[in-house]
Amino acid sequence: MTLKAKRLFIAVIVVQIVFLLGIVGYREAILINGQTAVLQTVPVDPRDLFKGEHVILRYEISTLGDAAINPVGKRYRLIGDIDEGDTVYVRVPTSENFDQGWLVAQTVKPPSDADLFIKGRVTSSKDNIITVEYGIGQYFVPEGRGLEIEQADDVKVRVRINRSGVAAIEELIVDDEVWQP
Repeated sequence: MTLKAKRLFIAVIVVQIVFLLGIVGYREAILINGQTAVLQTVPVDPRDLFKGEHVILRYEISTLGDAAINPVGKRYRLIGDIDEGDTVYVRVPTSENFDQGWLVAQTVKPPSDADLFIKGRVTSSKDNIITVEYGIGQYFVPEGRGLEIEQADDVKVRVRINRSGVAAIEELIVDDEVWQP
């Protein structure tokens, strides 16, 4: 192996390591610097041969539109034409304004009057009802522990959300107690 080939090989390895550390560092920065919100979920517990055991988390704010009503009875309001593949910004309650509920989803730019919003991608749009994914739909659990979450009466997720609306899961709250993996 020539010196040039060795340098190229080392450079490729270094780039891969830096890339992976960047991904981890970005998520850790969200967890350290982001604002906290608690989202209500409806869990499902699949097992995947390659990914291991994980819980699929579907959030109440995953379905938005005229017919969707949040837990405090307020309607979601869609602003503008929202189509499949669009990016949407959804105002979410913080612990201080939880009674206000989720008020707006819009495309183009984040809501300027929102204290806290989460960014998502529209996966379907039909009859003025949209389905949104936020990038926090899976939570990996130790083998054999997913059933506890699946059978729980109430599952909430405490997330941290950065200023751009990107969320990261901080912890699960199962039946009003922080779940310990």
